[in-house]
Amino acid sequence: MAAKDQLEVQVMAAQEMELAGKDPVSHEHEERKPVTETKEGDVTDEHGERGSFAETDEHTGVDTKELEDIAADTKEHLAAKRKRIEKIAKACSEIKNRIKNVLRTTQLKRQKRDYRISLKLPNVLEGVITDEQKDEEGDGEKEEQIKIFQEQQKRWQQDGKGTERD
Repeated sequence: MAAKDQLEVQVMAAQEMELAGKDPVSHEHEERKPVTETKEGDVTDEHGERGSFAETDEHTGVDTKELEDIAADTKEHLAAKRKRIEKIAKACSEIKNRIKNVLRTTQLKRQKRDYRISLKLPNVLEGVITDEQKDEEGDGEKEEQIKIFQEQQKRWQQDGKGTERD
């Protein structure tokens, strides 16, 4: 309504200027009234600020019911999004807790296994050391057996040579 009233005022001013013989386009900016001024008067309050929406809706012709419906729909939409985000956050938290439990369980199993192995390790090492010592002793015995065998071969060879001469 205010815009329509403003337009009517400008048209009437232009017609009056044409009747007076003035060019309406060149003088239009001189006689233009502020946007806030209407036939009913100024829409701003005493301090130069606009009034609340409920007070000015009659001047601007805005349907407040439609705006309230839009606001209500927006609130419902945001509430639904908030609920979805909360559900997702809760699900993420539960998954995170499950992963922590699995990791904790796996770590405990690994620690138990390592402990059992660490208990067996000295026995295994002792067995290996004993086997190596036996092998070294065996190597010594083998060397002795080889020496004995070589000595016996020498004797047989000498005995064989001695019997051939006869």
